[in-house]
Amino acid sequence: MLGYDLPMPPPHTNPHASNDPILWSTLLSGWIQFAQRAVALPKDEQGQRWRDSVAPTIGLHALAMALGEIDKVDPEERPLAMDKSEIGIKAHVGELNQIWGSEPMPESIIELIEDAKAAWEIALHEGVAWIAASDRFVAFHPGELGEALLNAGYLGEVMIATPGIEMFKGAPIAIARNNSGGQPEDDILRMIQDFLDACDGQVEHPQIIRPICQVYRQFDFLHPGSAKDLVAPVIGELQAGQPLLISVVSGGEMCPVPLPPKLAKPLDAVEVVWLDEDDDEPDSDRETYSEVRDFDRR
Repeated sequence: MLGYDLPMPPPHTNPHASNDPILWSTLLSGWIQFAQRAVALPKDEQGQRWRDSVAPTIGLHALAMALGEIDKVDPEERPLAMDKSEIGIKAHVGELNQIWGSEPMPESIIELIEDAKAAWEIALHEGVAWIAASDRFVAFHPGELGEALLNAGYLGEVMIATPGIEMFKGAPIAIARNNSGGQPEDDILRMIQDFLDACDGQVEHPQIIRPICQVYRQFDFLHPGSAKDLVAPVIGELQAGQPLLISVVSGGEMCPVPLPPKLAKPLDAVEVVWLDEDDDEPDSDRETYSEVRDFDRR
């Protein structure tokens, strides 16, 4: 991206992405050893299934690893890369299903299939997030922003905090991603930044997030007035609560956005909790991503 190159989260936020040469060499040597052992497998029917599985399983593993680094691909080539990787995953899975037939597929191969599918879903839902930096943030109605995005020919997805609803420090205020995943062009990012700068509150510099997320306001009805905002990935298990981020544009079309509610008594501060992807338990502290570089907001 010209002049708007955003940093990626550290490897632990994406299990398929790593620049660690030790980890890569370990994985690679493991698969090389597997391929070497496959040659010596028994000549019976079960051994033949394992030999036939070598190529598609290595193919799945390679796709999962490559998808973890798809941000390195030229943005113009990303849609084709996503299409090819999806076709490749389906082809390898189909081949494995044919190889194992009515026999139970080994758990290790099932895990590889799931890893490759998850890597594709995560890449598809990679985007850019703006996080509230002030104690409170209230977005205005994004109707003009939506029109500007469509006039610019943007075909991706932009989500903004529901207008007039108080958001709190540490919560995502805006999300943007292209249809094939990844960060939008600089002019689109600046349109969103200009809109947020005009709203009531401040945001951090935008950062890459993988996968993009939703904010769910959860009330404790046993303790009136008690609430928390749970930040969770848009893929995976649906969370309870009221979604606070709404789509402004998606797929080249304007989405209906409600008018701000009538003025009400300000909420007491609401705790923002990010869901821990490793154990599906809330974590009061948001993961710290790599340092965000300065950029020109003008």
